[in-house]
Amino acid sequence: MKEHEFKPNGPPVPVPDIAPSASTAKVGGSPRANEASRQDPLARLHPAPPELSGLGESEGGSPGNGLPRTWGSTDRVAIAPVSAIGTHRRIREWLTAIIRKSPAWSVSLSVHCLILLMLTLWVVRERPLKKLMLRLVFDSQNVSANVNGIDIGPAKEPIKQPEEEKTAIAETDMPPVESPQAAPVARPELSEAAVGIEAVAQPMVAPAVGMLLAGRDAGRKQVLLGAAGGSDATEYAVAMALEWLKKQQSQKDGLWSLTGPYDDGGSQENQLAATAMALLAFQGAGNTREEGPHFAVVDRAWRSLLNAQEEDGSFVVAQVPMQHALYSHAQATMALCELYGMSRDPRLAEPAARAVAYCVAAQGPNGGWRYEPGKPGDMSVTGWYMMALKSAEMAGMSVPAATFERIGGFLDSVAREKGTRYGYRRDSELKPASPVTAAVTAEGLLCRQYLGWPQADPRLVAGLEILMAENVLDFESDRKDVYAWYYITQVAHHMEGDPWRRWNDQLRGVLPREQVANGKHKGSWDPSLDRWGHIGGRLFVTSFCTYMLETYYRHLPLYSAQPAEKP
Repeated sequence: MKEHEFKPNGPPVPVPDIAPSASTAKVGGSPRANEASRQDPLARLHPAPPELSGLGESEGGSPGNGLPRTWGSTDRVAIAPVSAIGTHRRIREWLTAIIRKSPAWSVSLSVHCLILLMLTLWVVRERPLKKLMLRLVFDSQNVSANVNGIDIGPAKEPIKQPEEEKTAIAETDMPPVESPQAAPVARPELSEAAVGIEAVAQPMVAPAVGMLLAGRDAGRKQVLLGAAGGSDATEYAVAMALEWLKKQQSQKDGLWSLTGPYDDGGSQENQLAATAMALLAFQGAGNTREEGPHFAVVDRAWRSLLNAQEEDGSFVVAQVPMQHALYSHAQATMALCELYGMSRDPRLAEPAARAVAYCVAAQGPNGGWRYEPGKPGDMSVTGWYMMALKSAEMAGMSVPAATFERIGGFLDSVAREKGTRYGYRRDSELKPASPVTAAVTAEGLLCRQYLGWPQADPRLVAGLEILMAENVLDFESDRKDVYAWYYITQVAHHMEGDPWRRWNDQLRGVLPREQVANGKHKGSWDPSLDRWGHIGGRLFVTSFCTYMLETYYRHLPLYSAQPAEKP
């Protein structure tokens, strides 16, 4: 049977009228208006206005759909509310009249305002930056990293809480030694299984740096201080600086901040870098988690940092600006390896190994490091990674020789003026590295020293002379740059002799004199006028000034620490 072609088998059954002159009949199961009346009850109840009369009518059809009415159709006819249709039509006609009467410029203005409103409500979704994770897998046995030289041991053990904090400053009952470089390093005997790093139970892998941390040991400090040109004034300045840093440590989590709670904070927060820099200052004076006047400060900070270390060896501490991420990891790795080398705490072996493995894996294709793992490096970040990896060797850990060879290649690519100066970065093979600054030049020369350039190399001698002639420790000058002074200090200290004497003559006088002597910032240094002071703030400047005043014993002179050659 086709649609709309239903034929009843018999006559329609009459039903009672529901209203005068109107009736409905049930035909084919559908109520329909009586053909005699031709009137819909709804039409009687809601008569259409004159302007809508005849709307949708077709010859012999149904009102409202425009289709022929077929007797007996099972379809129901939907009749739109006439009042709604009339209202919509009147609104449309009203708007049309307004638009026609309005001048063209007002219509254009209205359209543009509507577009601007839509744009303000349009939410643009920014693609989030994904952190590159370098994943390392460990099992219950000692395994090697993907590059030969780093063995990773069993999981770390729980760390005990220190009972009390000592208050004495740089005092020890151990007698001083006459020759700190020649004196043996007193270390506890630990088995390879307990430590987890094979190199600890073997002779130092890199003889040139294996003894460099020994100057911080009790009994050596005073001898080195006098021999290298330090004084009671420089040591007092270090003690005051550490007291100021101690007051800035958060009692809640043991971390430090670049932005406060002190005055003249940095413009960007980075708790990982701030904590690593403060720890390097405390450890540089000989403090560990169990020894030294500030052992509790050191322990409190390392509890938080070790808990924040990821499986891949990186450290995740709050929010770190993208440009600071690898900087901060190098600083934290350097501090961790120093602490392990100083204390030989077996609980630090595995975290230190993972941190170093992350460093090795993050090296860029040009042999350097920059803001992201695996990207071409620059001289500034690469200098920190050289010191982090050399600190690992100072602690007796093995670092792949290929890693240092690639750093040497990177140094060649950014060298200027036959290796006496260095540029920040080389973006094109057709152009030399730039810009050439005192800081990155000093970093480059320091890396050359650690990679084996001899002490009398003409390039080292000439490069250092240029740096000392162009940089004077002047806190009132717009050329103030403690970051550059820190690296120049290290290069000069390793050169020893007359270069170090001339540089130290101003260092040991200027830094204690410029230190804040009174008030709430006693022991710190003012970051005003410093090249990076507005970014790093007071803690940054204070940390680097402290490192310079610890130079006398922080690292033994590189060339004097090397074993004598056999005849």
